[in-house]
Amino acid sequence: MPKATPTPSPQPTGNVLPFDSTLLFVLDDPISSKGAKAGQMIRAHLKTALVVGSRTVAPAGAPEQIRIVDASPADIADTYGFVDIYYEPLALPDGRMLPLRAPVARLEPRVSSGHESTVGAEDTVGDIFVPYYPLWQIFRHGKNFVLLSGSELPARTEATISAQPSGSIGIVTPPPLLPGNETPNSAFPVLPMATPIGGTPQAARLPTPSPKPSPTPTA
Repeated sequence: MPKATPTPSPQPTGNVLPFDSTLLFVLDDPISSKGAKAGQMIRAHLKTALVVGSRTVAPAGAPEQIRIVDASPADIADTYGFVDIYYEPLALPDGRMLPLRAPVARLEPRVSSGHESTVGAEDTVGDIFVPYYPLWQIFRHGKNFVLLSGSELPARTEATISAQPSGSIGIVTPPPLLPGNETPNSAFPVLPMATPIGGTPQAARLPTPSPKPSPTPTA
């Protein structure tokens, strides 16, 4: 009786960090919509070590940089400030880069529905009982977005990290998305559904010119 081939045991989840996993970073510099400028770099560091398959891919405290893409301070007419951010790839100790993305690219003050309804009620009462209240509304200043140093900010991994049986760490990024009007290249030759009527036309052969005799040199 032939021996049964043993089925491989499933890989434990601790050996794989899936794509779009969350990493926490601690800000070393503050972020404020009042003073942030496009192109500014904000320093941060990894809160806890990134460990996959009992191997440390990135230690706690690994430095990270967050780029300010755009920023706008608060303004009159109750305009709130915002900051657009972009995570630079995280540099790993072995020289490779781990791409990251921000779960929310635009940072701005959170306004609850209760706050909006309260402000709306105040404006209604002010319009009725307060002289020149609409003029005050125009000059009412909004809020700035502020994150102090020491605050935690999440990021998402843009690659799958796996511990290989050889002991190495694999970092696999997904293939780029194709535009809607393009089709993926086939890995094998694609035959036509039917032979074209009349067969494949062959290119007409051009006549080969006959060589001309070269002149005989005179003595």
